[in-house]
This record gives sequence, C-alpha cells and structure tokens, in this order.
Amino acid sequence: MTRTLHRAALVLMMTSASAGCLRGPGARFAAHVAATAIITAAIISATAPPPPRVVYVPPPQPGYTWQPGYWSVQNGQWVWVEGGWVPQEPGYAWAPAHWEQMPDGRWRFVPGQWVPVS
Repeated sequence: MTRTLHRAALVLMMTSASAGCLRGPGARFAAHVAATAIITAAIISATAPPPPRVVYVPPPQPGYTWQPGYWSVQNGQWVWVEGGWVPQEPGYAWAPAHWEQMPDGRWRFVPGQWVPVS
C-alpha cells in the first residue's frame, strides 16, 4: 500500500508541476488527467473518502465537460483535487473520476475517462 501512496503523491506532484505549462479552461485538471494516464497503479484506501466539498461550479463552457472535484490520497492523508473543465471528445461522453467500494470493503479510485457513445 505504501508504494501506491507514493505513486499517488507522484501523480499530484506531476499535476502541480505540469499545470503551469497549460492554458485555458481546465488546464490544471487536464494536467492531472495527463499525469494520471502515465501512472497505472490503482489507488486503494481502507477507509471511505470524506464527503465531496460543496463548491461553486462555473457556468458551462462551450466544448467542455465539467469534472467535479474529488478526494485523493497523499502520504496517507486525504487531499482535495479541484474540479475542472475537460475538452469534449466527439463521439465520447466523460465518465467522471470517483471512488467506489469494492466487495471486500476497501475503496478504489476510478480515474475519469472518455467512454464511447453508441
């Protein structure tokens, strides 16, 4: 589990470092999505994430889909990842990042991803 937490911290560090290189709506979140795609380790927690924060969602942006903020784990602590705008992909729908409980009671982070629209 320690290796998983270190990888989660690396993803968060890469997000912070990459965010300054991008511009436009959702740039910070886009950096997170790009960084997450590089790391394929699962993020697992024995405890449920805290309730989502109540945040102001900006007005819709043409050509973008909103990814709500979510909790991640860094050094054994819950860390809030701000939501952001994700550029839309024609023929796909955005499945937001979220946590889901596994049959054994642990929690698994499911990264946001594009799914084909039939």
